[in-house]
Amino acid sequence: MRELPPLEQRSLRLDNGVQATLLHDPQARRVALAAGVDAGSLHEPEAWPGLAHFLEHCLFLGSEGFAEVGAFAGYVHGEGGRYNARTLGLHTQYYLEMPARELIPALERLCDLLARPLLLPERLLAEHEVLHAEYLARCQDGDSQLFGAVAGLLDPVHPLAGFHAGARDTLAPQTPGFLTDLRAWHARHYRGESLRLLVCGPQSLGELEAQVRAVAGALPENARVAAPAWPSPWPAGQGCLRLELEQPSRRRMSLWWALAHVAARDEPALDLLRQALQRSDAGSLPGGLRARGLARSARLELHPADAGQALLALHLELLEEASGREEQIAALCRDWLAWLQTAPERIGAPALIENLRIGQAWDEYEQAPLERAARWLERWQRQGGAELALWPEPPTHAVLGEWLQPLAQSPRLLHCSRDALPGGELTARFPVRHRVLPQAGLPPVQSAWQALPANPFQAPVFQSAAGDWPVEWRSTGAALLRPGQAGLLLAWQAAAPGMEAQLAAELAELALAEHWDTLAGEAQPFGVDCQVSSHAGRLSLCLSGPPAVLSRVLALLLAALREGDAACWRAAWQQRRAAQAEQILLRRLLAQPAARTRTPVVDEDALARQLVTLDTAALAARVGDYLAGAGLCGWRMGKVPTAVLPLLQGLGRPAAMQPQRPLLSGEHELHLGIAGGERAVLLRLLAPSGDPRREAAWRLLAILLQGPFHQVLRVEQGLGYALFSRFVDAEEGAELQFGVQSPHASAPRLQQAIGDFLLGQRDGLAGLDATRLASARRAALDALAEDSRPLRLQRAVTAWLGGRPGDWLERLRAELQQLGTGDLFEAAQALPEAGWRWVISR
Repeated sequence: MRELPPLEQRSLRLDNGVQATLLHDPQARRVALAAGVDAGSLHEPEAWPGLAHFLEHCLFLGSEGFAEVGAFAGYVHGEGGRYNARTLGLHTQYYLEMPARELIPALERLCDLLARPLLLPERLLAEHEVLHAEYLARCQDGDSQLFGAVAGLLDPVHPLAGFHAGARDTLAPQTPGFLTDLRAWHARHYRGESLRLLVCGPQSLGELEAQVRAVAGALPENARVAAPAWPSPWPAGQGCLRLELEQPSRRRMSLWWALAHVAARDEPALDLLRQALQRSDAGSLPGGLRARGLARSARLELHPADAGQALLALHLELLEEASGREEQIAALCRDWLAWLQTAPERIGAPALIENLRIGQAWDEYEQAPLERAARWLERWQRQGGAELALWPEPPTHAVLGEWLQPLAQSPRLLHCSRDALPGGELTARFPVRHRVLPQAGLPPVQSAWQALPANPFQAPVFQSAAGDWPVEWRSTGAALLRPGQAGLLLAWQAAAPGMEAQLAAELAELALAEHWDTLAGEAQPFGVDCQVSSHAGRLSLCLSGPPAVLSRVLALLLAALREGDAACWRAAWQQRRAAQAEQILLRRLLAQPAARTRTPVVDEDALARQLVTLDTAALAARVGDYLAGAGLCGWRMGKVPTAVLPLLQGLGRPAAMQPQRPLLSGEHELHLGIAGGERAVLLRLLAPSGDPRREAAWRLLAILLQGPFHQVLRVEQGLGYALFSRFVDAEEGAELQFGVQSPHASAPRLQQAIGDFLLGQRDGLAGLDATRLASARRAALDALAEDSRPLRLQRAVTAWLGGRPGDWLERLRAELQQLGTGDLFEAAQALPEAGWRWVISR
């Protein structure tokens, strides 16, 4: 039996009532802080919808100890850290990740931000417009549209039925009454027993405790605010309903239940049910639905309504043949849940469940510090107790059966997406038409669910050797994997890149990804992981896990390419494109091939047209021809059994990695023609590959420019609410990226602002002081020493796919140590000579 990750934990209750969880991670290089407030949007005053979300924004606009507008962001970015925050229904959360040496100043700034925000009226006015722009973007988000429509069906007395995103007309920062209420709400909730603090770092528990007591102990104290007495969110006496939403091209449905919420029981029970929904073999719900041509995947989402009530939603991604069959699908879901409830042991063998719990613990532990701290804080807040149960034990069969009982009944709400609802009404806050109908009883189901079969990876056989490894393949890097694991990275490179190769690679990627989804539920308990991607006509597959199971997993995966249904590949390609179209505008730009490759851009509309014209036999033949003719590059890490070699027969010819080195010169624009009321612009500055000195300089420039970019374009000029600047370690070479989305500025105005910013900052580097340069250097070196194993592996894979030598990281570290102010100024002066690629929404 494997063991849980090596984390020591200590729980504290400070004299001021603040609860703290300390986690000592001896392998960490960075410290993560997460602060939680046990109050969220459901607790805000009725007079000001969105106040909790607005306050979350405004806490970053200066505090008494650090009063400048960009002081917090400037400190974090300058030291190579990250931060984020979000407002939930019952909680608000703030996260901060910094180098380990910054524990004390980071903790001081976070506590000052929480306890002593300035909340100056002139700063609130500008953030008010940012909040409204976010609301407008949410109006296009399918999940927001759905929950907005569901809220209209709830008891209007319950705050879950309200509008909490915040908009221009729901908040009034210019009025004295609003400012008084905002400060009063902050003073009531952001203190004492309503605050939780999670700190994880390499420092000993004793050192963490000493610093937390010294800094967080100064936060204001207060008794916990009494929980309000809200009614059930589902109106008493209201029968089952059917909600239809006008959401073109979305093949989705969901089932909703109202539950009694017991946090200590619900979280581990939900985890178990989620694990069952990951399986796709006979006896599983996804397997049964897929076999009937109805749905491809299922996921659960819990919406706590208060400490004792919640809404649970089961969301389903439907297949094309499922149109109009939502009642049948809902009946199958209810029947499966009832079948499971009568014998909860059917959810899986205890040994496998425990193995999967340990595997999930390692998955969380290996995330970047900010993401894992955010996950653990949310788990702690949902559990509600003083101590965090980091990886709680699964519930007993009796407890699971009790929890499943209400789910074995017909859902309170059945939601269906429709391409058009010409007679529907618009929801109150989101521009989506809907129709509500009474939902009669679900039809009977003629089905006998089977017990889950034995896990195919439970008793693997280590197969005998079968041949020698190709001499062209690489063999290093076992340290990038978990102890006792092996890894195999395969990359197929088309002989002639272009539209044909790109389409074939993307279809093959989707075929592998879809099939991995069907295997993941059975493979993940054994620590198997699979990452698949395509890039400019190249297909990459990275498989890792215990050596004894790798050949079996690979055989099942490759069967998807040799025997898979090409019609499903086409549907998956179209669905992915439709899903990208639902994202906020700036994310849509980043999802475009033009933002991910330097090769001549292939028109996605042309790809879509070609996809429709080819029948399934032609699609399968195209993928087969691509794989057969491609060069197959390999990298094995650890003791990969040679039994995998026969599995690759006919799928490419062994080759050494040949990096793609397209021309970079000149400035180019690509207008995507994306309609809408907002504009977005992405600038990619491209450095040539294989130049460690240039990459080192650009890594420093990215750190130095991140804070000023946010300050100038968002705070001073107010151009956009969604913007970023960053360094990107791409396969084809280093990049600097700058992106802005604006609800009011034109694309040329955004381009001018980005260009002017670069020119202004370039000249300002001549006077860069030694302290700021030293901070940026430390941050860049820290980034190269990232303590997240998956990120280390990803960085190594990216370098290999780019054709860089094995000692690339050592070269970068050496260059970073040597670069001075003059070198940075010289690199900034040369930015106009780099390749400039503009990606513009329209």
